[in-house]
Amino acid sequence: MTLTLSLQPWGVDPRNAPPRLKIRPNGFPLFLMAMAGMLLPAETRESQWKGDRLACAVCHKDVVKSFRPTAHGKAMEFGADGRDLTCASCHAGDVAKHMETSDPKLIRNPGREEAGDAAESCLGCHANQKVLMFWRGSSHQMAAVGCPSCHSIHKPNSRGRLMVKQTEPETCFGCHGNLRKALMQRSTHLIRDERGMSRVECSTCHNPHGTQTEMLISANQVNEKCYSCHQEKRGPFLYEHAPVRENCVLCHAAHGSNNTGLLKMRIPQLCQSCHIQGRHQSVAGRPNAIWNINRGCVQCHAQIHGSNHPSGIILMR
Repeated sequence: MTLTLSLQPWGVDPRNAPPRLKIRPNGFPLFLMAMAGMLLPAETRESQWKGDRLACAVCHKDVVKSFRPTAHGKAMEFGADGRDLTCASCHAGDVAKHMETSDPKLIRNPGREEAGDAAESCLGCHANQKVLMFWRGSSHQMAAVGCPSCHSIHKPNSRGRLMVKQTEPETCFGCHGNLRKALMQRSTHLIRDERGMSRVECSTCHNPHGTQTEMLISANQVNEKCYSCHQEKRGPFLYEHAPVRENCVLCHAAHGSNNTGLLKMRIPQLCQSCHIQGRHQSVAGRPNAIWNINRGCVQCHAQIHGSNHPSGIILMR
């Protein structure tokens, strides 16, 4: 079968040119592979799937049925990056003898291997991805967390990233259960929509596959990640508040807090942790002292993140 694709120059008047298909150059080879596979007769593609690539379906029918619609299943059916993928690409070993004897010890099962060995199997295809640049030596790898710990290849519970749980936060909470309560606190980043899904997920701030920053933050530093959403706090300011420039999490609990603004403590207790003595006494004194009224430092020092006002040296304007 010959596939002919005619592309008109971009400068041709669209009123006189025949219909054309706009294709990005970097997606052109993948498009051709997909089109070549889809233009095959359905019987031919079905026989390829069951014969050449998934003879395993004879015994593992349910596994094959759930695997085929996934991203890996489609890559196996239509090809990816010039690779001829089969089940043996992940389950290497004496496949022929395994099919004769049904002995599971004759082939590899990454899901039952040590975390490091399972990850190396996945890196055979995914090593060139930027997101995995710092996987080796990352905190998850050192903690013996492998790819099957978070991803389910044959029967994923979520679309796209093949997570073992229905949502990304639920997958992370399997180990980080101490952060689960953040979902239910008064102020939280994990904003849930009407379907219970999180618009801001763990991977919005963290790269679980490894980073060069502490706590797997997917930026050069914590503040840079915060500024990606809170640009108004970036500055530079004429008068700066030192803790703001140092680290946002000195005052804010990023995963959730019962205080407004994700603050770690109520105001003025949070401010008093640094400003015990100053131009005026901020700790509790006489019951009717002016500094105890409403107990809110930011009622006067409103520009707590920084000020550009000529008279904003104490962050009041």
